Amino acid sequence: MGAAAPFYPRLGDLTTDTAHDGRIGVVVTLPGEEAATYHLRPPGGGDEWSAPADGTTLRPVPAAVTHITPTPRDVVYDQRAEQGAMPVEVHYEDGGTAESVLVFTVAQLERCTGQLQRIIELRKDGQP
Repeated sequence: MGAAAPFYPRLGDLTTDTAHDGRIGVVVTLPGEEAATYHLRPPGGGDEWSAPADGTTLRPVPAAVTHITPTPRDVVYDQRAEQGAMPVEVHYEDGGTAESVLVFTVAQLERCTGQLQRIIELRKDGQP
């Protein structure tokens, strides 16, 4: 296994700092001529703190998931594991997407069947 590529945040990037218990901050100063370290500030404002210039304690903050949609591929059921799987697309706040699989136990499949039927009924009730 190889090491992950180093993360060098840019001005304004949102990062998490592993040296400060995963505290999230916005990069407000880059190491260079004016500063020897990264300077970060909480997103809503507050006291700044510094992180090493090599960025070893900083990690990118992933974009939040906004919603998940089914994809037009076949579902599968694994008899041995007693689980169903539905291909889905995960949508992120930054506009990115990723393919994934939604896995259901038998109980979850049964519960979702009822919930989906309820959505269909609500849709029918709302139409003239």
